[in-house]
Amino acid sequence: MLELAKETLGELVWGVLAIVVFVWWIGGPGVTAIVWSGGDKRLAVQFLAAWASVTTLYLTTSWLIRRARRA
Repeated sequence: MLELAKETLGELVWGVLAIVVFVWWIGGPGVTAIVWSGGDKRLAVQFLAAWASVTTLYLTTSWLIRRARRA
């Protein structure tokens, strides 16, 4: 029973993480498009740059962590 609960919780965590990642990937360019169409092009570019920077930092960090765990 405990094993089933652990497996279910693990699947739930991965599902929530997948939703967060999907919203992140769609949300960054989506918000940029909304701001851009609103007329504030400078703010849109700044937001997109910040979104890209955070994404790059996350991907680099996760890659380094995976590499360190394998070593």
